[in-house]
Amino acid sequence: MNLRSILLFVILNLFIQTSSAQVISIVSSQWPPYVDETMPQKGLAVELVNKALKRKGYQPSLHIYNWQRALEGVEIGVFDATCAIWKTAKRERNLVYSEPYLTNTISFIKKKSTHVEYQGLADLQGFVIGVLRDYAYDESFNRSRGLIKIPANFIVQNLHKLNNGTIDLTLGDERAINYTMEKFLPTHSQSFEFIKPALAFKKLYLAVSKSNKSAQTIIEDFNQAIKEMQQDGSYDRIVSKYKY
Repeated sequence: MNLRSILLFVILNLFIQTSSAQVISIVSSQWPPYVDETMPQKGLAVELVNKALKRKGYQPSLHIYNWQRALEGVEIGVFDATCAIWKTAKRERNLVYSEPYLTNTISFIKKKSTHVEYQGLADLQGFVIGVLRDYAYDESFNRSRGLIKIPANFIVQNLHKLNNGTIDLTLGDERAINYTMEKFLPTHSQSFEFIKPALAFKKLYLAVSKSNKSAQTIIEDFNQAIKEMQQDGSYDRIVSKYKY
């Protein structure tokens, strides 16, 4: 077999493998640094999920919409999966969940000059807290009625309000807040600090629509791939790139 024949054989094999790979349409909202169209690998969550799925022969494709549209789309089967979701009983009616592959630390953040003695939510009464609309915070915080909550659409809006003194506190995932501060308020980042203890630790999952007949198989393959990545060090190498 000459060189040309060998090259044609290799190209044909690659084409067959690519065309036979199961395409998985993944939908999410923009949530840097977990999901971000502007990043080379589209964010931490996307990179981990893509590497795991490709390891098992799948061909993932990412679609970005607002969260409500993304969630509805995967629940009714317009999309196969969503790559960065928290688990709720309501969502489990329509979705098959993976094992958790990341943990989100949800914390309050304040200006260092603001004095807060915090052990629980009761200690935050009287403070003005910036929140995000439709954000699935800890249930105890969501149900609390004695706190002053001012809604906004984006975390950067709340950080600007915090910096200007319009609100006393805001909260969210620590990685997402650190990323936003580094990008939009780099000269003020040393003026803020997270309040300990954290409000909650939320597990992050891949979830596949029950409308997909291969949902359980996809989830099992993904879980196995993540375990393999954790064992061979590729998981930690990806996570370490996102220093937020």
